[in-house]
Parts: sequence; structure tokens; C-alpha cells
Amino acid sequence: MNKKLILAGFAAVVGFVSLTAFDAKTREQQKAEIAQMVTSKPNDYRTEMTAACDARGDAEAQTRYGAVLAARAAEAEAAAKSGVKPKKTTKGGATKLPPAKIPVNEKKDQIKEAPNTDAKKDQMQQAPNTKSKKQQMKEAQGGGGK
Repeated sequence: MNKKLILAGFAAVVGFVSLTAFDAKTREQQKAEIAQMVTSKPNDYRTEMTAACDARGDAEAQTRYGAVLAARAAEAEAAAKSGVKPKKTTKGGATKLPPAKIPVNEKKDQIKEAPNTDAKKDQMQQAPNTKSKKQQMKEAQGGGGK
């Protein structure tokens, strides 16, 4: 009697464990869960690496910004010592340059050079193009006629 009771208890425990171990999930649900785990790890890694890259970029930008400010301060200090007023800059931060002047001789050369009207007349006198754009594209690509 003792052996039958122990054997029945053992069978009940094994049955209980086997029925509750899979959480009553279907094969598709298990595959979906596995796929989600597989994709979540690279996504987490990607976000971690993106954050680290952004942090490095911000640190480099701050370093360069500090260098630019130090250079401007040094220029202002040097200008103050020499008594020269610093140039005013535009909103963009760059100094405004005067427009480039074309020497007088170059202007005359530009006026004397007239466009070649003979070549234009020759192009206009050629036979009109009767091929469609598709046919022209095929021929340009080496596709042939039809």
C-alpha cells in the first residue's frame, strides 16, 4: 500500500510539472516569443551604441566650441592691445566679404565673345527627331531598335 501511494504521488507531481511547464502556449506563440527575444537584443545594442556615439559627438563638439571661443577671445585680446577694432560679423558668424570686382579688361573680353550662332543654326536645320524617348533611351543603353 505504501508503494502504491508513493508511486501515485510521484505520478501526480510529474503530471503537474509537465502540464504547467509550457504555460499552455502554442508552437506559434513560442516561436513569436523567441523571435522577439532575438530581435530585442540587437535593438538594445543598437540604441546603446547610438547613445554612446551621440555622447562622443557632443563631447567633441563641446571641445571644438571651447577652442573656437578661446581663439576668439585671444583675437579680441590681441586686437585690444594693438588698438584695432575687431571686424563685425554677420549672424552666421562669418565675416562679410565685399563682392568680387571684375577687372575692366576682363569685362571687355566677355563682351567681345559672342556665342557661336552658326552651330545653333546647323542644329536647327537637322532633320527632326521622330523617335520616341523610350526608343532613344534604349539606343543610348545599347538595347537596339525595336
